[in-house]
Amino acid sequence: MKNKILLLACCALLAACTTQPPAPTATITLIHAPSNIDELLAYNAQLRKMSPSELGRELSRVNGYPASPSNTVRRAMVLSLTRDAIDLAKAEAQLWNVMADNSVEAEKLKPLVQLLVGQCADLRRLADSAEKSAVQVKEAQRKVDLLNDKLEALKNIERTLPAGAR
Repeated sequence: MKNKILLLACCALLAACTTQPPAPTATITLIHAPSNIDELLAYNAQLRKMSPSELGRELSRVNGYPASPSNTVRRAMVLSLTRDAIDLAKAEAQLWNVMADNSVEAEKLKPLVQLLVGQCADLRRLADSAEKSAVQVKEAQRKVDLLNDKLEALKNIERTLPAGAR
């Protein structure tokens, strides 16, 4: 019996010695770097409410801003809303310039710029599609006019036929 008690005591001592220390914990700190994406989104919402003449004045104002990625994005936003194909191409080129910029400010703006580049590409495709549709409508109208002229010519021929030949 002494052996059993001695064995239990040894087991209890060994069990007490083998307790594991608590696992190390790592603290993760999230750093929120402020960017002006919210400001740019609000600016875009304001631009969408402007008339074409107001957009022209805004473009003149934005062109006077100092060069920076956020001001380049502002300029591209205005250019993309003028509904002019040349301005749309300029806007897209300026957005690609921001994408190529490796500055800290440009890096923060890249998700927004990617969205705007996609929007410019969509606008360009829509403009091309609208242009093709306009050409098709003009061609269809020309054919309708030609057929109407032929129909009128046939009606005139029928009117000039003698009564017995009809």
